[in-house]
Amino acid sequence: MNLFLSTDSNRFVPLINGYFNFYVLFGLIFQLFLIFLIITKSPHNLKDLKMFLYNTTWCQIANILAAYFIQYRALPNSTTMAVLASGFCRKFGPDVCFSTYHIFVGISSSVAMSISATVVFRYSLIKNWRMSKNALLLLIVSSHIPPIIATIIPFTAPWDFEKVRIQSIQEHPSHNLSIYIPFSGFSDTTSFRFLFVTAAIAVGAYGVPLVSVFIIRKILDLTKAHSKLSNNTKRHTRILMKGLACQALLPLISYFPIITMYLITQFTAEEFLITEHLLNVMTCFPALIDPFISFYFIVPYRNAILRFVRPKSHSTIADVSTYVPPGVSFRHSSTLHE
Repeated sequence: MNLFLSTDSNRFVPLINGYFNFYVLFGLIFQLFLIFLIITKSPHNLKDLKMFLYNTTWCQIANILAAYFIQYRALPNSTTMAVLASGFCRKFGPDVCFSTYHIFVGISSSVAMSISATVVFRYSLIKNWRMSKNALLLLIVSSHIPPIIATIIPFTAPWDFEKVRIQSIQEHPSHNLSIYIPFSGFSDTTSFRFLFVTAAIAVGAYGVPLVSVFIIRKILDLTKAHSKLSNNTKRHTRILMKGLACQALLPLISYFPIITMYLITQFTAEEFLITEHLLNVMTCFPALIDPFISFYFIVPYRNAILRFVRPKSHSTIADVSTYVPPGVSFRHSSTLHE
């Protein structure tokens, strides 16, 4: 409780630093274990879906590494915003830290877009579009175009870190910023570039997950009305959609309170000390949890884990992942889940 009663502006710093050491270690372990399962436990009929699983997983690994490298704290001012980094990027100077911030925001958007691309892929199956491998690759590449644009635009703006430093010290006299100097940040929060990045964060936090859930709902409706699909396939698809819905909504649940407080801070100048830290923490938090969604909902991976945990009972675990029901494209099997 002393953390919340203390007046020290840096009272959360040791806790956040400890969290990120835990985060990078276990985040990478979980993600690399998922890649191991994708490589070794994916049946042939999931070969197209593997492309999307790799896409999301590598985006999340990049998200973990970028978050750990910068470990930033956002400090809004009247016309500037300081990016107070405490990660390894500090060894290379404020320019590298500020560049990492933009890359981190872009990667975070790519994670959300990669999940949306997977949802669109599943929608193409239920609509029987029979997309070629090149078309699927194009879908994946296209999903990264908006995040790339959001990453590049801030690099076209002038960087005036001295202005950010002076205003931060003047407007936050109770903050001890000496541990962050020299630090970087946005020198004009009224510029188009900053507003564009803020809008991109808001769209990534709210819009992309909600659109994904809307498409998932359409898939469920189409599945229910599809007369050529067996009941077993419909059941598999429903469970699959639950897994994708969890993946889509996890960022929304993580981002919503923190991004909302961040936006309030930007437009009202109200201060929330914990928000300065949690904006970074919660933005990258889904990458720590997301592998468990795949571990549970993807049957071959779940069975592999259960066989390891309970080797004597592996023979009783039903593996339906290789079943391809009639009337469904053999190249795009829908039988991923129990």
